[in-house]
Amino acid sequence: PQAPSRALGWLLAVPAFLGTLISLVLPTAQTIWLSLQSGGVLTESTFAGMSNYLEQSTRDAFWRALGFTLSLTLVPLLVAVVVAPLLALALDRAGAWPRRAGRVALSLSIVTFSPVGVAVAWTRGLLPDASGVAALAEGLREPGTAPGTLRLIVAAATFGVVCALGMIAFLPVLRGGTVAPGMLVVGALVALATVAVGLQTFAIGLALTGGGPERSTETLAVLQYDHAFRMAQFGPGASVAARTGVILAVLGIVATVIALASRLRITLTPRAPHLPQT
Repeated sequence: PQAPSRALGWLLAVPAFLGTLISLVLPTAQTIWLSLQSGGVLTESTFAGMSNYLEQSTRDAFWRALGFTLSLTLVPLLVAVVVAPLLALALDRAGAWPRRAGRVALSLSIVTFSPVGVAVAWTRGLLPDASGVAALAEGLREPGTAPGTLRLIVAAATFGVVCALGMIAFLPVLRGGTVAPGMLVVGALVALATVAVGLQTFAIGLALTGGGPERSTETLAVLQYDHAFRMAQFGPGASVAARTGVILAVLGIVATVIALASRLRITLTPRAPHLPQT
């Protein structure tokens, strides 16, 4: 067959390049530039250098938000690296039809997952006549119980979608030749992805607690929102976003190194022809 045109390949890659430029490169550069500014909507914006970063480093708010945000990833992380591979193993051994049905059922949890919708449903537990599991949300009212309650709510809300995404990642490994090394590599990548997504937790916490009471449930994303939009200080908000971006970049680099070092790849194999019975 004729070799594909290299020029055509570059041409088809142009939309992806433009999308990356518009949705990732330019916003990242703008965030870094804003993080070096002081002022905001109400005051004149001036160049402040690294003062926003230095101020955040000396305040407890950033480190408290970072610690609490990481704590929200613990249960989803266990689900991703323990429950998801066991579920993938069960579906792989169950046969073709149960495997297809399981993938369809779990895919629905991805399609229907809405963090804001989940948070609104849990607000039912804050009503005076709340009962059952929803009454667990009552713990969000007090600073001492709010962090633990929000961790349980996030774990329950994300259980299905984490299982589904983890199963999608692990199931192809079980169809390959070197299962054990592949499971370890994919498990490491799934763990890094779970932490990366968890560090960006925003909607559920903002809708249920707004970071309170007494900032006890403030995540990194809520801290960014608080600085940039509630207090109209774009510089400090952007500095939190930039520091979060550095952490995410490190996780991404580690994931890339793991994928390259393990020579991870997806191979499509043709189905064996169905021989007629004689």
